[in-house]
Amino acid sequence: MNPQVIKEGVSGSKPKPILKTVRNIRRGYVEEESKRGVYRPDVRLAIERSRLITESYKMTEGQPWVLRRAKALEHILLNMTIYIRDWELIVGNGTESPNHLAHFIDMNWKSVQRVVNKEEGWSLLDDKGRADFNDLCEYWKGRSIRDIHDAYFTEDMKRDFKYDGTFLWTIWSETDVPNYEKILRIGLNGIMREAEAKVKEIEETLPLDYLDQREFLEAAMITLRAVIKFAGRYADKAREMARSETNEDRKNQLLAIAEVCEHVPANAPRTLHEAIQSYWFIHLITRQIEWVNIGIGVRMDLLFNRFYLRDREEGRITEEGAKGLLEELWLKFEELGQIYTPLLSGVYAGAQLIQTAMIGGVDKEGKDATNEMSYLILDVAKSVRTLQGSIGLRYHKGTPKELMMKAIDVVRSGLGYPAFFNDEVHIPLLMKWGYPIEDARDYTIRGCVYINIPGKNLGKIGIGYIALPKLLWWALHQGVDPKTGEQKGAPTPDPADFTSVEDVMNAYLEQLRFFFRKQVRLHNKSNAIYKGYLPRPFLSTVLDGCIERGQDCRSWGYVGGLGHVIILGPTDVANSLAALKKVVFEQKSISMEDFIKILDKNWEDQEAFRQMIINRVPKFGNDDDYVDFLAAEVHYRTEEVIEEFKDNYGNPIRGDASGVSATYGLALDCAATPDGRKDGQSYADATLSPAIGTDKKGPMAVLASCGKIDTLKSYNQLLNQKFLPQFLEGENKEVFYNYLRTWSDLGISHIQFNIVDKATLLDAQKYPEKHTDLIVRIAGYSAYFVDLSKGLQDNIIARTEQEF
Repeated sequence: MNPQVIKEGVSGSKPKPILKTVRNIRRGYVEEESKRGVYRPDVRLAIERSRLITESYKMTEGQPWVLRRAKALEHILLNMTIYIRDWELIVGNGTESPNHLAHFIDMNWKSVQRVVNKEEGWSLLDDKGRADFNDLCEYWKGRSIRDIHDAYFTEDMKRDFKYDGTFLWTIWSETDVPNYEKILRIGLNGIMREAEAKVKEIEETLPLDYLDQREFLEAAMITLRAVIKFAGRYADKAREMARSETNEDRKNQLLAIAEVCEHVPANAPRTLHEAIQSYWFIHLITRQIEWVNIGIGVRMDLLFNRFYLRDREEGRITEEGAKGLLEELWLKFEELGQIYTPLLSGVYAGAQLIQTAMIGGVDKEGKDATNEMSYLILDVAKSVRTLQGSIGLRYHKGTPKELMMKAIDVVRSGLGYPAFFNDEVHIPLLMKWGYPIEDARDYTIRGCVYINIPGKNLGKIGIGYIALPKLLWWALHQGVDPKTGEQKGAPTPDPADFTSVEDVMNAYLEQLRFFFRKQVRLHNKSNAIYKGYLPRPFLSTVLDGCIERGQDCRSWGYVGGLGHVIILGPTDVANSLAALKKVVFEQKSISMEDFIKILDKNWEDQEAFRQMIINRVPKFGNDDDYVDFLAAEVHYRTEEVIEEFKDNYGNPIRGDASGVSATYGLALDCAATPDGRKDGQSYADATLSPAIGTDKKGPMAVLASCGKIDTLKSYNQLLNQKFLPQFLEGENKEVFYNYLRTWSDLGISHIQFNIVDKATLLDAQKYPEKHTDLIVRIAGYSAYFVDLSKGLQDNIIARTEQEF
């Protein structure tokens, strides 16, 4: 390998501005918005994977499912289109081109087929592509995971599956972060040797489940060989391109790519280039080719630093060369995206795969883990300005001030990241949940707020979203839909008989228990279906314990699990309880019956009363114990009910704050609530965020309110805030740094920021063509402002601009 090629890297050689191959889905929520078009004109639907997996399934009918899935992955990897772009050193693509959106036809073909055959999705395929896709869909009728769910769901479960605004259950929420440290230490050939040794062992011991173990191990080895051959295809492609390349520098780069791809991921990498390339192949395959997984969940600085230091010491690379390789990796993250169903587009508006790379924190011994790569990654994020990968920075009392000040500069640039995660909270929380201290110290954030532990088999984590304000609404209606008279929720007591806010709270909790039981049943049946029809043989090879047990990752779970339901609207519930407590039970200025009638009419002719509720009743986020203690009760008692339920691996379900844009999209289906919120208005934008526009006493008051909620009694939380840029620069930068220290000292688990002024957002809304690169933070991920619906844009504009 020519050291000078790697030393120079690709810094400055890629086209500027950064590639406009963003996968953002632009979907209107009202009719006039839909006329703008749903997709950017250059976006296409990828159908090659759909074609290849269909071919493989037809050839493997009747074989064990784990072998079918392995052979399907093999067929895809050995036959899919591959390409190397003129400027690339890190290679590997998941779809036909950077402009294509991935689609998993084996998961669900129905909604996407509807989209591509309607005007809103007509541009995604040409006529031939549309005809081919429709033909492929014919095969998958009755065979997709969605169809299999339908076949096994009872009639009541089918009714529960249909979203009505209370909970959204999803069949696709995946997890599990490969053990990249092991992969970079022994390579896939090392893992292959472990599988071969396990085969030899069971041939001698002949356990009762011999056939199951033998089939899994065979499938695992099929996929390991296929991934190594997939990398080899890029080596061959690079050599082929080098033969006709006239530019000597690029020819050397192509030969370097060939050498890298011949060596990794089969073997342990020797250089930073090889380490990043090995990582990328595994990430690409486990996240977008074998099956869909969102997020990253890798402690990127810990993973790559030793390779960087060794390369630099031995003269193979400079700091700029290392940055160039990282910039390429960030561009590869930006390429990944998938098509969402219309409903999920409201949850992930403007999103791609919500990929978050972690830096900082403590290591497994409890020592500060900050290293030189931590700083390089922040530099690269500020340089390339991509939506993906987002960055999560783990903060603890020993985090260097220098790292935090550099992170503040990146936040100030308007990217919406890094988001900050508090080791002083997350580590004790994981230990409370039963994890060994070494695991707890090694935690990562996979997507926006999802906690993960690298290398552990944690299973299908997410079970969807649950809207707490809708549960309160059910409690105020005894579980009866007033429009139809149907008993859809729990038959809780008549609100007219309530004598205190505690009665309201108890009815709310009973509705939560009633609906969440349904959601968990869907999740547990889905786990059983995934185990039978959707094994993950390749992912299993790169998770701890699967080869040792001779079991696919679907067949067992790591102790404790991290199964969660995503919480929406606890602030809205707390504010609503405060309103009922104040005007119904204390002041007795209105009866519960009359208040509910006003809500049922969406505050019609009651604007003065509504404004009194908004402005005169205490609201969370203003350091007012009256409502803050109610908010704490909502969080604690909600979590207590959720943890009553277990998945079918035996692990308790927990709450989680990864609400993304669902706080806007799913609130469209919730009627008026007692806090002054109107029918369809957004919920508070995160579990710890004040309701929009109600935090009137500054950022410290917000932190004070949030600090009254003990994360150890609740769940992994999320707080969004918006600051004007000037409060992160000059003399204010030191103030902002101390503000973050206060955030940590108050025991708040997470905080993230939008740094953009209202005037800019309004101008971008009016003249989107002038602001195509304007990035905003939604809730756990960043998106291009112009790709959002007007309703979500309005939501971001309305968020309080904090100042010191």
